[in-house]
Parts: sequence; C-alpha cells; structure tokens
Amino acid sequence: MKKRYIIVIAAALLSLCACEKTFDKYFDIDFQDQANLEEIFSKKNTTERYLVHLYSYLPHDEDTHNGTGYVIPRSDEGLFGFLGYGPFNKLRSGDYSTAAQGDVVQYNVWKTMYVAIRQCTIFMDYVDLDKEDTALVRDAMKAEARFLRAFYYFCLFRQYGPVIIWGDQLAPEDAQGDKLDRNTVDENINFIVDELDKAAKALPSTLTEIGANDSWTGRATKAAALALKSRVLLYAASPLYNGQDGGTLTTIFGAKENLYNNKIFPTYDATKWQKAADAAKAVIDLGAFNLVSDGDGDDAFKKAAHSYQNVFFETWNDETIWGWWHLGIGHNNGGFATWIGATGSFMYATVPNFPAPTITTSYEMLQAYTPSLKMVDAYPMAETGRYPVLGYQKNGRFLDLSKPIVDDASGYQTTGWVDSYTQPVDADWAPAFKAHNTTVGRDARYYSSVVPDGFYWPSDKIKKRWVSFKSTTDPMVTVPVTKFESAALNWVGYACRRWYKANTAFVTGADFTGAQRYVYPAFRLAEIYLNYAEACNEKPERDADEAILYLDKVRARSGLNGIRMAYPEIAFDNASGSTTISGVTKTNKEWLRWLIQQERWCEFGMEAMRHYDMCRWMRAEDEYPAAPWTLNMKAENYEDLYTRVSNIMPMDNADFHYRDYFYPIISTQLAEMVNFTQNPGWE
Repeated sequence: MKKRYIIVIAAALLSLCACEKTFDKYFDIDFQDQANLEEIFSKKNTTERYLVHLYSYLPHDEDTHNGTGYVIPRSDEGLFGFLGYGPFNKLRSGDYSTAAQGDVVQYNVWKTMYVAIRQCTIFMDYVDLDKEDTALVRDAMKAEARFLRAFYYFCLFRQYGPVIIWGDQLAPEDAQGDKLDRNTVDENINFIVDELDKAAKALPSTLTEIGANDSWTGRATKAAALALKSRVLLYAASPLYNGQDGGTLTTIFGAKENLYNNKIFPTYDATKWQKAADAAKAVIDLGAFNLVSDGDGDDAFKKAAHSYQNVFFETWNDETIWGWWHLGIGHNNGGFATWIGATGSFMYATVPNFPAPTITTSYEMLQAYTPSLKMVDAYPMAETGRYPVLGYQKNGRFLDLSKPIVDDASGYQTTGWVDSYTQPVDADWAPAFKAHNTTVGRDARYYSSVVPDGFYWPSDKIKKRWVSFKSTTDPMVTVPVTKFESAALNWVGYACRRWYKANTAFVTGADFTGAQRYVYPAFRLAEIYLNYAEACNEKPERDADEAILYLDKVRARSGLNGIRMAYPEIAFDNASGSTTISGVTKTNKEWLRWLIQQERWCEFGMEAMRHYDMCRWMRAEDEYPAAPWTLNMKAENYEDLYTRVSNIMPMDNADFHYRDYFYPIISTQLAEMVNFTQNPGWE
C-alpha cells in the first residue's frame, strides 16, 4: 500500500540550540549566529533535525480547543460547551476586539506563522552546506522547506487575508514598522503558487526516491504541493478574494488600499476559476490516490459507512495526500492530550456523559463537543440522495432552526416516530427502539458522524443506549440532565462520534492513553474532486457534466444516487434556466453550486473545512447568526425531547458581520506597524 505522508514530531528532535530562538517581532532582522548555523548544517543529522523542526509549526486544525480547529465551533457545524464556553462563546458572538481579545487571543497565529516562515527561509539559505547528503536529497529538503513556507503563508492568508510577503529574505534589510503594509491578494496568491510550483519540481513523488525510510513518513511530496496549490487557487477564485461577488461589500473591500497605493482586493476575474480547475485536475491526473473503500461484507450501507470512517481510522490510507498525526485537545498547553492521550482526549470530550462506572471506572465523559442542529440537518437522505433542508425561516437576521425549509421530495419528516427502529451501523447487538423520524433514513456519513439522543452508543463493551431528558425517575434516562446543569455540558441532543471507532474500549484510564492514533488528513482526494467540481461549474466555459462526474464520485462512496437521478427536475446543463424546489427558486447553475457546497459540508464535517468555505463563499454573514438551538433536553419525556428550543443552553447568540470574514490584526501588532492596513470592519 502506498505510504501517505504523515509527520511525526518527536520531542527529542526539537533541541536545536540556535534554531530554537524566537523573536518578539516577526520582522526582526538580527540574524542568528552564523557560526552556529554553519555548524548545524554541516552535518546530516543536525540538518535533518532542523528540517523536522520546521514541521513543528503545523497549525493543527484537528485541535478544536487550543489549535486552529477553533473554526469548527466558530462556524455553524459545531456547538461546543464545557471548557470551550469562554473562547468559543466570544468567537460565536463576536465579543472581542483588536485590543480586548481575552482568551480568544490563543487563536491569533500571526507571530507563530511568521516565526515558522523565518525558520523555513533560514533552512533554505543554509541546507546546501550539508555535504553528507547528496545533491538530490539536499534539493528535496530545500523544496520541503519551500512547501512549508508556502503553507504557513497560506495559513496566514486564510485567517487574516493578504499579508506581508518577505520572499526569500528573512526580512527586508530596511524593514521599519512605519513602512510596512500588507501585499495585495493577487501578490499573495501569485507568490504562494510560484513557490508551490518550484517545490513540486524538486519534491519526490514518494520518499523512496530520495532514499528515505519509513521513519520519515510524513514529509511533503510533489502531490502535497499540488494539493495545496489546488486549494489556494480555489480560494483565489472565490467571491471573498475575487471581487466579493459584486455585492454591497465590493465597495467596502474594493476601496481598501495599502500604504503603497495598491488596491488590496482585486476586481472579479472569471478566468481564476479555470486556473482552479486546472490545478485540481493536475492532482487527479497523478493517478496516485483513491477514495478509501471498505470491501468487507455484503451490506452496502455498512460498507459505505465504514469506508467513510476509514478516512480517519485506516492510517496512511490511499486517499490522504498529506497530513499529520492527530494531536489531542490542548496539546500545546498541557491540557487533555497531556492528561489522557491524544485521541483519547477527543473521546473524553465527545462521548455522552454516562456516569461512572457505566462507561469508565475513572472518568465521566464530558459530552462537550457536538454537531449543531444545522450540521445534522445537512446530511442527505439515503434513499433519494437529496439534501433534506434547503434553508430556514428567520427572525430578523437570525435563523430559526425550528422552522426548516424542507425539500418535500427528499423523504425527510420533521415529526413522528418509528416505533421499532434498528440502528443501521455498528450496533448489530442492539435491540430495536423508538426513533424520531428526523434520525431515520439518513446517509451513511450521518451514522458515522453523529449519535442522536435515544440511540445506542456504538460500543459492544458497554451496550448502552444514550437517553437524556429531564426526568430523574424514568428508567429510560441514562444521562440525567442534572449533569448538564452542574457541569455546563452540551445540550444539543446529538453526540459526535466522528473520531470514535466502534467498540473502542474506554473503561479505564489506560484505555484513553492507549487509544488508537489516527491521521488528520490535511489534504485528501475527496477535497480535490470537489474542488474540481466547483471550479468546473463556475469557470467561463462551464462544464456541468465534468462537475457532476466528480461530485458523484464522492457521493457514490456514501452509497448515494447520482445527482441527476436525485434531482431529475433540474436541467443542470441549462445554466441560466431556473428551478423551484419546495418554494426555493435558483438558477440551475446556482442549484449545482449549492449541491456541491452541501456535499462539502457533509463530507468534511468536523474537519475544520466549513468555516473557511463559508467565508470564501461569503455566506457566513447570512448563515451563522442564530440562537443556540438544541433539542429540548428539559422535556419531561422522550417524545417531547425532539422539540427544538433556543433557550436552555447558556450561550449567547451566534453572530457574524462582514468584519468577521477576516480575523483582525491585534493592537499590539499594529503598535509596531502603525501604518498597516487593518482588515475591513476592524478599523
């Protein structure tokens, strides 16, 4: 099986003397001691250690608490409680400023990324001193550093918008705080893409080409560079970075000029979609990757579910283009990951709060991280292949999640019950039970990602049904609501099982620390397919057939009908024609756009993709504002539980304004760069 490239950061490799130094100012040009650097790079061993150090700055989108995975609860796909109440609530409600960020400041990666960029440039400047390696290996290592530098620039770009580009300099020799300002969007994109093109030419297709063994699994390859290029060019073509879709924000963003009198944001250029399509197709044409599939058994639905689960649970699978070992919650501050292990920390935060010793002898699970009601509404129906909820009615600017606009042809029902329902995935041992219609008949990814209140937790070690509502005497109740009130847990009524492999034991503390490690797939083939589909639908010479072909490849893995079969009323080839579904009218091109966007949401649920997508599409301002909607966990009985309410979870309303499309440059940075152009809305 082809090895995918998953970086392992070993603490022992990070004791690098001079290269461990950090800088108070990212534009500090006080070079590190040249003699020390020459000594480090004169030896193969220390050169390799420095290279590993460059990977230590990876942003860890999988860490939803202290890492850049904060975008999951910031978006509309997750609603997190417990320890996350503080920073997550502030992010969701917009309760922070450039000066008063409070604990939200932990998500400010500006300084860290520029330190990482500097370290990559130092490596590129000195690696040729390593004469113990061949020129081929040195060139490959330099290309790795170039790739990582481009990736770190992209991490800044996706969060802050266009930033300062240093190029191959550690910093300009005449760098002065009052002379610094951001480069334009196009300058950022062009630099990153040029760097990735250079890196791709020198990076190996497989590590065996440069004589590396399995201990180096995780290093960047040619495919990683091309995958990042695909994502970067997709962003560049999208409304936020490409003319703001001609809406009211075009004037606001378009008026922004930097210190050098250059327009920071460009006007719309349709050809950028063709560039995005070409970049995605270049990855596809490598022919080196395949969607993960599970060929075991005769049950097609279970095979579809396990195929999707194995994106995480089949380590180094053929779908993952590049990624890294999953680090747990609080990995960078001695938090849960240090306490109970990396993957175990996520289980601790997501499993329902079964009281000890029901599921453990040592811990009561937190039940803190869950999908939102919008997230569970998004998954398609298995039989029809249609996405059941087209949108929501509003109270002013705020979505009313108790009033979904349902696609009547989807087969979805918002009320009623199935009295004798058999859980379809990972619970063959479970007896039939009463299930609400909203939880029945969904696609395989739904049951691989969420566990609704009333379902069995997929563990044959405990064989326990999760039921929570107000009663303290009803024998159905396995997690009393009083626990929620005393511990500020999550009230949504759905548990997240995306990171839980069925039947994994969590009985003792050792089970947590020994939990299966898995890979966070920073780039995987399904994303490239959907990047390509999106670009084909939007490019000047639109190709609906090609867009649908690759959209259907992703849907097929989950056992869904092709999109033309699922939506026979839409004439997808007639872009300007319109179709009305359950009172919602869009052009056929807009319908295909919406369907691709829905598929991205379902396929990459809880993978830190949604927020950046919603921002680049400029949909967040319309879709994020909402009260903290949950099931009625304070209901007196099981039947009333499945009423949606917005007044029991102690969180503020989620909100979003145009300023929130980009994170602000904080005031301490602006004190150093007094003429720096702040992001729109944060002035």
